[in-house]
Amino acid sequence: MASSFGSRPGGILSLDALLEEQCEALEFDLISLGLRLRSLGSEGFSWRDLKVVVKHLPADSALIRSMHPDTHRWQLDQHLMADMADSLRWLVWARSEDARHGRNRPTPIQRPGVKSDRERIGTAIGIDQMNRFLDWIS
Repeated sequence: MASSFGSRPGGILSLDALLEEQCEALEFDLISLGLRLRSLGSEGFSWRDLKVVVKHLPADSALIRSMHPDTHRWQLDQHLMADMADSLRWLVWARSEDARHGRNRPTPIQRPGVKSDRERIGTAIGIDQMNRFLDWIS
């Protein structure tokens, strides 16, 4: 997961804004890398160094977790595992009596930040009930 750092205007000003918003998380990541925020602006740790560190922090960094608390844990592998679990549940359901009657379809695992594309209007009914409703039974 990339940080939203790149969507902010201008180098030092955007880093300064990030420091104001996420100081503790960023400082934790810097300490983990053997760097100290108090050294920022020195010859040993420049603003460019900070920019490079922020831009390339891993998805499980404290900064990313702090900026995206609801979605930071859902990386590609978690999405793929949820897709596999959903597919397996659907395959088991497809061979069931419920599937034959079109009921109790398994619901997908909710993914953070992903809205359901399924819109429910009314209630599903079986084909026999629909045929009776439409008076198609001869």
